[in-house]
Amino acid sequence: MSVKISLREKKKAKTKLDLLQASLDLSGERSFRRVLVEDICQQADVSKVTFFKFFPQKEDLLIYFMSVWQAQCYLELVDSGKRGWEAVRYIFGKVTEDAAKHPGIMLSLISFLSEQKMHPWVPKLSETELWLLFPERETTAGVAEVTLDRIFQRCVKEVREDGELVAHLTEHEAVVLLFSIFYGAYLSAHLFRSTDYMAYYEMHLKLLIR
Repeated sequence: MSVKISLREKKKAKTKLDLLQASLDLSGERSFRRVLVEDICQQADVSKVTFFKFFPQKEDLLIYFMSVWQAQCYLELVDSGKRGWEAVRYIFGKVTEDAAKHPGIMLSLISFLSEQKMHPWVPKLSETELWLLFPERETTAGVAEVTLDRIFQRCVKEVREDGELVAHLTEHEAVVLLFSIFYGAYLSAHLFRSTDYMAYYEMHLKLLIR
């Protein structure tokens, strides 16, 4: 990937990614709410002033996590060639795998979103951030524009074309339901004290598959 990046932009992007990684490392099985900004800054070797410059509130890191996560997910789907329900299952499988590494993050994200009056704006990743995240790729054109909503829209369109979406649902309704499953099935598994998140995702997907 041939990109001319200033030292200032590289340092800025690296600092944001270091803060994100530090928060993930510290959260582990704990709730993200219990992770202190001071500890994140110490882990990333960054001052609190710099932290709040990038993230006005600690919870903004959760939204930044989603920005990075959906970019990774999109590129993995592109590389794998998965489509339709296979792609949807891959997305839910990725959530399941990440839960094993950082079980507290998804629940913290759900908790944070439940307190918002509307879904918070998910910031676009900069060209420099994408370069640092995916240094082996020749291009990341268009990745910054990708959202989970767009990924779900594409998947639903494909399953409709394949005749694999229940007839009574519109594509918009199916996308909304996929978001409900994305967060809700995970929460249901947690409430029923199950770590088999994929089983709960599959249980909910049956309602959409023809």
